[in-house]
Amino acid sequence: MSRFVLIIPFGALTLMLAACSSFPWLTKEEPAATSVPTAKNRCLLESEDCPPRKMTITELIDGLKHEIARGEAVYTPAELRKLENKLSDYEVMYDRLMYGNND
Repeated sequence: MSRFVLIIPFGALTLMLAACSSFPWLTKEEPAATSVPTAKNRCLLESEDCPPRKMTITELIDGLKHEIARGEAVYTPAELRKLENKLSDYEVMYDRLMYGNND
């Protein structure tokens, strides 16, 4: 009896594994997260195609840092310099707003 109780769960497991391999739609495979999307953020780069809601200065800074981190896989060196200049300008504005620094 105890041998029979052990065989049933292993048999069920075997059937489930066979079903997953026979029906690939049962196992969802996500695309690899290592691929870098090639779409440029035109709102941050050229102030075009921006959403109706304006981003806060901290959202702009975070977005610029994220886009710069994507690097030359997405942006040209000139576009990266433009994003870095915008980031620098927004960081200066943020410091002036938060801390009153006028440097």
